Amino acid sequence: MNIQQALVSGTEKLKSAKIISASLDAEILLSWTLNKPKSYLFTYPEKKLTQAQLAKFEKYISRRSKNEPVAYLTSHKEFYGLDFLVNKNVLIPRPETELLVEEVLKNKKIKRLADIGTGSGCIAIALAKNNPELKIYAADISAKALIIARKNAKKYKLKNIIFKKGNLLEPIKNIKLDAVVANLPYLSKKIYKKNYHNLKFEPKNAMLAGKDGLDYYRKLFEQIKKLKYKPKYIFYENNGGMCYTGCG
Repeated sequence: MNIQQALVSGTEKLKSAKIISASLDAEILLSWTLNKPKSYLFTYPEKKLTQAQLAKFEKYISRRSKNEPVAYLTSHKEFYGLDFLVNKNVLIPRPETELLVEEVLKNKKIKRLADIGTGSGCIAIALAKNNPELKIYAADISAKALIIARKNAKKYKLKNIIFKKGNLLEPIKNIKLDAVVANLPYLSKKIYKKNYHNLKFEPKNAMLAGKDGLDYYRKLFEQIKKLKYKPKYIFYENNGGMCYTGCG
């Protein structure tokens, strides 16, 4: 089977599984299988796949047909123009979260901030990469997530991020901050259950936040109230979109 035939076959299998992005996903998975850019697929459509390559591609297609995210199949996801390592221990970065990064970068008064619930580190790393003058504390309760975040920071040779393990602001409660940035779990039980088919491969504890989806944000704001040094700005994301609060 050649590249063109493999693409057609893979796309049809994904379409039959009701994968909306069937064509694009087949292209990404085949280029990943061959370790070639997508342009290669259309430059050499008659290039034959080896048996090993075909078997690997078909395995990817089979997994994707069951709704496993492409990002977990390739272990990579682009966010804010940067490439991030991801696995099942971290939530896959969403394009809409880039708005958080944009809003923080607009505020030139911010010199020191905390990224709470850092996950893959995508927010902290995008901020650090685009503003090397920032000092960033990135916290997460998951040790496995922090392993991924540290690997991503190391890839970009960033030295202005300090990673901390702990519950929300707890590990950095005595540090004076200009801002807090948070993308915490915000799905209610009802919404999570309704969208389970599309979310089942991602870490549940990175999405589900109690009956109404606000448990973690309640805890975060309670912690902020008790801080000796309160941040002037809070940026956070919930199911209503990106929110910004000025605290002083």
